[in-house]
Amino acid sequence: MKIRLSLLLLVFTSAFFLSNCKKGEEDPRISFRTRKARLTGEWPMKSGKASITFLSSTEPPFNQNLAFDGSKVELNQTEASGPAIIYTGSYSLVLTIKKDGTFSFRENFAGDVLEANGQWNFEYGSGETKNKEEVTFTIESVTKGGTTGHVFNEQRTIFSYKLIQLRNKDLKMESLIKTYIHANGDKTSYTNFYIFAQH
Repeated sequence: MKIRLSLLLLVFTSAFFLSNCKKGEEDPRISFRTRKARLTGEWPMKSGKASITFLSSTEPPFNQNLAFDGSKVELNQTEASGPAIIYTGSYSLVLTIKKDGTFSFRENFAGDVLEANGQWNFEYGSGETKNKEEVTFTIESVTKGGTTGHVFNEQRTIFSYKLIQLRNKDLKMESLIKTYIHANGDKTSYTNFYIFAQH
């Protein structure tokens, strides 16, 4: 009887543990590694895309769409007042996340390099967002370049990403859509999506 009770308790505990593993939309159903353990490591960017839109009450709309393939970026920039601008240049991004709650990244955008580090933490779930489904990064130190004009950090020192997929060697994340509204009615929004893969 004791053996059956122990087995039943073990099955119930395992089912509860495994049911709570899947947080991101494309997470594995079963993982015996914690989310922190899976997120820890050096993550080179494999591909991605980003969009930056500026809507002004007095100026024409401005939009930049960027596509990344791991080594280069293709930028498509449109303004209502002129023709589209197509630009291709070098682009690389390496994100390093440590178990102690620190992180660093190096983004090279057409020779303009940003190297920064700081603290990261999982966000508690609220509404439809699950616990540990989102990560917030806080830049505390910049060792090269500046935070303005860069894509990964959305030109900010505090920025968040939703973890779409977190596997042993694969990571997909997208930025929460941020819209900044100014008193004069101007709006700026950023949307980012990155795929990382460990070697």
